[in-house]
Amino acid sequence: MANHETRGSVRVTAAGGKARHRWSREVADIEFHVDDFGAKATVVWRKRNEMVIRSGAVLRRDIPLNKNGSIGFDGRFGTQIRAEHEDAIDDFTTTADVVLRSVNEVGLFLYYGRTNGWLALRDGDGRTIHDWTVVPER
Repeated sequence: MANHETRGSVRVTAAGGKARHRWSREVADIEFHVDDFGAKATVVWRKRNEMVIRSGAVLRRDIPLNKNGSIGFDGRFGTQIRAEHEDAIDDFTTTADVVLRSVNEVGLFLYYGRTNGWLALRDGDGRTIHDWTVVPER
């Protein structure tokens, strides 16, 4: 039994933390879309550790900066992922499918992160990838 308490109308769980997500064959048949932060793409979660960004995806052009004007971790890591796939990018548009390992890598690649990719990827009905894959809390 989870150790929890109620504060007002909010349930606080001691175990708390990040939501857990699980891939399923049902999710593999769904095309998710991103149309935020100057990025536009279609993404398929093909296998447990394999997400495919379809060819023709438009990548965010500018790297968001920290308050002090420096490039943060998201910008550095997103730039690194793009460099690894530079042969599939021409003028901030993918020319071939790009395969990445996670929802977070997809967000970093497309728009340098800065927001939860689990909420940015949506199906044709507006349902998020989080909604499709979250494992219910026990």
